[in-house]
Amino acid sequence: MRRKIKLGQPLLIGYALVDLVGTILLMLPIASTEPGATDLMQAWFTATSALTVTGLTVVPTLSHWTTFGHVVIIVLMQVGGLGVMVLVTIIMTMLGLRIHLGQRMLITEDRNTYSMSGVIRLVRHIILLALVIQGIGAIIMGFLIPDVWEDGIIQGMLFLAFHAVSAFNGAGFDLTGQSLESFRHNFGVNLVIVVLIFLGSLGFVVLQELFMIRNWQRLSLHSRMVLLVTGVIILVGSVFFLTSEFNHLLEGTPLEDKIMTSVFQTVTRTAGFVTIPVTSWNEPFIFLMIIMMFIGASPGSVGGGIKTTTLGTVVLAVWSLVRGKKVVVFFEREIAPKSVSKAFAVVVMAGMLVMVSTLLLMTVEDLPLMPVMFEVVSALSTVGLSMGITSQLSPFGLILLGLLMLIGRIGIFTTVMILAGREKRQSHFMKENILIG
Repeated sequence: MRRKIKLGQPLLIGYALVDLVGTILLMLPIASTEPGATDLMQAWFTATSALTVTGLTVVPTLSHWTTFGHVVIIVLMQVGGLGVMVLVTIIMTMLGLRIHLGQRMLITEDRNTYSMSGVIRLVRHIILLALVIQGIGAIIMGFLIPDVWEDGIIQGMLFLAFHAVSAFNGAGFDLTGQSLESFRHNFGVNLVIVVLIFLGSLGFVVLQELFMIRNWQRLSLHSRMVLLVTGVIILVGSVFFLTSEFNHLLEGTPLEDKIMTSVFQTVTRTAGFVTIPVTSWNEPFIFLMIIMMFIGASPGSVGGGIKTTTLGTVVLAVWSLVRGKKVVVFFEREIAPKSVSKAFAVVVMAGMLVMVSTLLLMTVEDLPLMPVMFEVVSALSTVGLSMGITSQLSPFGLILLGLLMLIGRIGIFTTVMILAGREKRQSHFMKENILIG
């Protein structure tokens, strides 16, 4: 009997093919400043990190790659942020080919949208929004960084485009060699990067509604939850960093600089840029960052993690449970039971994946808990922040992180559904209670 192809399998194959092409391009001698071709593992890990918009690196992005290599990384970041199926749709539309039902279903799966209704229009809006937002960000930064043109117009434009694309897509790749530490006291650049990261983390469905509706009361339940949960996370993280580092890392700087630095380190939970090295952070904030990275961005966005709406749904469901309520209500709307079940499933699966991966890396690499868990969550949530152990990992560790990045980009729930077998048993058994808690 002919085996039925699952919906997510072509999506997984699509990302694998783009990853392969990116790896081959980065292995070309023209892509590296070093003599000969780049090592396969280094090229694959970089390509995977760029395609999954993560930002973890094993070689210095600035010094190891040539302009050609930087362009390849930009393209991979853009493709990864927009989604492979969006790229395929663009090419097919340009060639005048028809987008069939199956391809529309793949687009909705890739972008994690509600339905197939208006999906082609959504693709056009995604492209337009992404290019406009990134373009505006790059232009503004061009005025805020006067010395960016010292190496010529081409290199200056490449620098601006690279960081605008990297920020909006939550990739965290940089051409400075030390993230954005050199711009720590440049309030304008910090603000532009924060806005780009924030907009990219909301998801294109939310961005569409914000730009087209501009009325809180008319926003969908999804957009309201995304904005509320994202705002709470940023507020909590920023206040925690500000208070815990006020007389340490932030000592001697103006209040507005302290606030911007605190907001930046929190917003970067979905992007991977820093203005203060991660290893300089206090341990409580590092642990809080692990939690914030685990939550991640929002559905349909460029980021990974369990997603803000998943957290919001789980919290609301638990609150309803302890109050003895049978339904989960948010802004006078009942959340579908199917969505609640999926939210709990995603949290459990992501938690198990983090625990197993952390245990494996600690055992094989002989590294302490905190740096390993930080790295694992950063990879799975496609963040790119690191405590400096990426380049120390063996091929096993790099492959494991690479797989986590791919799972995080495709989606934890989608990946599990791809790998899971179809249930053939239709019979039912007697029910019996077990003690919980």
